Amino acid sequence: MAVQVADYYPVLKAAIAEARAAGLEPGASELEAQVLAAYTTSTELLGEHGIAILTFLRSQGPAVPVPVAEKLNACLREIRKVWPDL
Repeated sequence: MAVQVADYYPVLKAAIAEARAAGLEPGASELEAQVLAAYTTSTELLGEHGIAILTFLRSQGPAVPVPVAEKLNACLREIRKVWPDL
């Protein structure tokens, strides 16, 4: 049975915009570059998005505003439907 992942792009884009507005420009730009890259399969795309989000959250640490972290964690919940160990 195929796994259904909700479209988290609007939430992800909002989180990136909010991260920029909070002064996290370099990290937000890196995250955006990773999620806008082209991938061969949807599974690969989801895995790379998950890694990029986790990298951003870890690299920015407590500087990430709570609303941004909540949005990114919502994206991760969708991604983990396919990559549960991420």
